[in-house]
Amino acid sequence: MLEVSIYDPQDAERAATALSEKIGGNAVYMCIGTEKVFSDSLGPRVGTLLNQTMKKPAFVYGLCEQNITAENLLYCYNFIRALHPESRIIVVDAAVGAAEQIGKIQICDGGILPGAATNKNLPSVGDVGIVGIVAERGLNDFYTLNTEKDRLVGEAAQFIANAIVAAERSA
Repeated sequence: MLEVSIYDPQDAERAATALSEKIGGNAVYMCIGTEKVFSDSLGPRVGTLLNQTMKKPAFVYGLCEQNITAENLLYCYNFIRALHPESRIIVVDAAVGAAEQIGKIQICDGGILPGAATNKNLPSVGDVGIVGIVAERGLNDFYTLNTEKDRLVGEAAQFIANAIVAAERSA
């Protein structure tokens, strides 16, 4: 697993390089979350940014106003897998962590286990996982809305989208 910081300019290149190796030119993006729970809006924000900035066509599922949440996760994942059987599914989601991890992005093989922050019992999804740590462990911080959190989630979403776009260019 690679862990990078949204605050380190050199980490943007490290993230793009790592993703380029994992994407392999045939990727589909599944961005999990909802803008109804502020810290959980990272995935849909990334999906929307990808739709706005990708130069070459890419399949992106999970946008603002078209969310993939715990309620429809399995349906969406199975649909994406059936529609794109040869593609690698890159999953983007928000996560919680220790205070010193806030603002970090983790990239790992094997997908992710969504809903862990809110004690949901969901299966692992995807081939590659990208998680942005946007809140400290504990439900109170995850559900807190403030200007600083808005800025953090926005910066993390832009960092991830930029890394994916750069990785796609070189894949």
